[in-house]
Amino acid sequence: MHATVSGRIPFHLVQGQTVDPEPYDAAFAFECLHDMPRPVEVLAAIRSAVRPDGLVVIMDEAVADEFTSPGSEIDQCMYGFSLFICLPDGMASTPSAGTGTVMRRPLLTDYARRAGFAEVTVLPIEDFGFFRFYRLS
Repeated sequence: MHATVSGRIPFHLVQGQTVDPEPYDAAFAFECLHDMPRPVEVLAAIRSAVRPDGLVVIMDEAVADEFTSPGSEIDQCMYGFSLFICLPDGMASTPSAGTGTVMRRPLLTDYARRAGFAEVTVLPIEDFGFFRFYRLS
């Protein structure tokens, strides 16, 4: 799919792990990385396709950084989604990281570093429901 905004800005919809290594200005992955069977490979492909000074933003669930018991209401809700939707979906392909909906910040940071990113920063976007935005650089 290819579309433009007022004929000035092109958008491309591509498969994650097969992104063409052309110099894109930005890449966004909204509420999907935890569903992917191979998130590190997808992040590495994104990294190679975005210019060194480009923008990479990941939006995923705003779960707690660490497991606690009892978990927050958000964590409890996300575990429900994970068990019945996201985790089975991500594990339908092999090999699979088996991440599931509850992808905590340390795990995303690990995936990003393994994909070649040096830093993961939480963006100051608040009051956006269940979601948190990260900039990878």
